[in-house]
Amino acid sequence: MQKNSSSRKRQSRPTYSPMRVRKLLILMGVAAGVAAGGAISLRHTGQPEAPRGLEHWVRPGAGTGFNVLLITLDTVRRDHLGCYGRRQAQTPTCDSLLEHGVRFDDAVTSVPITLPSHATLMTGLYPHHHGVRDNGKYRLASRQQTLAELLKARGYDTAAFVGCFVLDARFGLDQGFDIYDFEVTEEGYRREMVDYNERPANAVTDAALGWFERRQAAGTSTPFFVWVHYFDAHLPYRSPLASQPRFAGRPYDAEIAFVDQQLKRLLDQLGELGLQERTVIVLVSDHGESLGEHGEPTHGMLLYEATVRVPFIISCPALFQGPHYVDGQVVGLVDVRPTLEDLLGVTPLSPTDGRSLLAPAAVPERAVYLETYAPFEHAGWSPLYGARTQARKYILAPTPEYYDLTADQGEQRNRYADDDPELVRLKAALGEWMKDSGTRPGSGRAVSDEELRRLGSLGYVQAGGGVQQTTLLADPKTMMPVYNESARAERLYTQGRFEEAADLARHVLDQCESCGHARRVLAFSFLKLGRAAEGIAVLRESPRQGSDVFLIRSLAEMLILNQQYDSAEEVLDLYTRVAPLDGRVPLLRGDILLRRHRPEEALAQYEEALRLDEHRAGPQARERIEHMRKQ
Repeated sequence: MQKNSSSRKRQSRPTYSPMRVRKLLILMGVAAGVAAGGAISLRHTGQPEAPRGLEHWVRPGAGTGFNVLLITLDTVRRDHLGCYGRRQAQTPTCDSLLEHGVRFDDAVTSVPITLPSHATLMTGLYPHHHGVRDNGKYRLASRQQTLAELLKARGYDTAAFVGCFVLDARFGLDQGFDIYDFEVTEEGYRREMVDYNERPANAVTDAALGWFERRQAAGTSTPFFVWVHYFDAHLPYRSPLASQPRFAGRPYDAEIAFVDQQLKRLLDQLGELGLQERTVIVLVSDHGESLGEHGEPTHGMLLYEATVRVPFIISCPALFQGPHYVDGQVVGLVDVRPTLEDLLGVTPLSPTDGRSLLAPAAVPERAVYLETYAPFEHAGWSPLYGARTQARKYILAPTPEYYDLTADQGEQRNRYADDDPELVRLKAALGEWMKDSGTRPGSGRAVSDEELRRLGSLGYVQAGGGVQQTTLLADPKTMMPVYNESARAERLYTQGRFEEAADLARHVLDQCESCGHARRVLAFSFLKLGRAAEGIAVLRESPRQGSDVFLIRSLAEMLILNQQYDSAEEVLDLYTRVAPLDGRVPLLRGDILLRRHRPEEALAQYEEALRLDEHRAGPQARERIEHMRKQ
């Protein structure tokens, strides 16, 4: 495995001009005002500014020929940045973007999951149109046009530097990029969770800096579109800053602070190269993090504000004499692409679900579509769908929810039973979105029979232009205690407390037979306890045995460990059909061949795993190859 050559502690020494100091003092006032609970935003003159839309400060085409730097902060809550009111935040770099920028105070993601959220960001389409509903199991189809493809066709140099396997090129977001850079670092390799192999923020920044240095050496002057993705704030929180006293008990904030430091290195280089003045910087998060709110430890299973509401800043010294703010409308990540197209004066080649934020809001109470398929994909529970305006949110669930976000920011009082005409409007809007699921004007894509069967199997039918739920699956919000017990069972397993892990996992399965995570913990706990046959039976008994790729792989692994090689081969044949590009298939086939004393054939399978899946199965394949060669 290639080691990361740079230290995570590398930083540039800050320099401050008198003008910069004055502007930073202005920003301190902004942060203090927000932290105090006020919607305060100041112009560069230091005077309060009335709420306005983006169209009041910049015109369409004002950024024609400008560079674009898109920064996505994975899993970062808006209220954990200093410029959004976090008193304890250590995010001076992110905050400084407001010196010449616009902060959107009510921005939301349409799906609180990394891959589909980024697909929405790049295409300007909602998930039911671009087709990516979850991590790992979906791929953005080549027929979907991305912002990178459009800008490349307009003469831009395009490059992406991503921080996690979740966004690996195999999932389709590489479309339109000349360079799509991802490499698993030694410290980012997760043996027990290879689908989340990553590289830290310093390594991502190193890769981006190298690209800018090579470009400068070549004397390139064409505009660029660069996307930089930082994954660090995602669980587990292992920031190199976590041991510092100022982050005691706040490992999540320590991760965000480290990302901020590394972002500073990138922005400093832009300044040194003379590129920052005419570079439009867009900073967003793909989703937030619940941190225990509503019982959810992380994200993806629910649609509450902690994970749906995100930071969104547009910054450019040549365009904005900020800081400015937009707080009178809800905007979405779905709006980023059409807004950039409008700002750059680029004519889109395909329609989007979002709207350019340079155009005045046509509908004051605009609604943005929300969804999460993760509950169904991972546990067989009901997916969730929603419609969100600035003041209201409707969530379609087995127990529907409706919240007044103005009076109830914590979403504690479900007003679904209230007689509210706004609820009727949101139901109708959601019904139209779901009715249109899989198709949109001009796309040429119709709803397939399989999609209709899938929608029906989830318990939803069309009725009078809206959506009604019939056969109800488990409601994710009521299953959070079970979800957390399953996570605790896994922690017990990793601690070697296999009896306790098995008991707790069994308790989870008694309440939720479809919970594949607990089923795997129970099966492998049995294996560790010398009860392999029981573990295999647990996996074969799953009601989701044929569709859950994690269970299929777990069964193959269990059979190999129990020396049932013929049965394992049969399961791997199924696994190949479900996940044809997963390098763990040849990896496991190699393990079988090695145990059958056929080392040359095993070596060929390990090399195939390395070729097919370098960033996920590759590290394990290399270990096996090196071990065999030493032998």
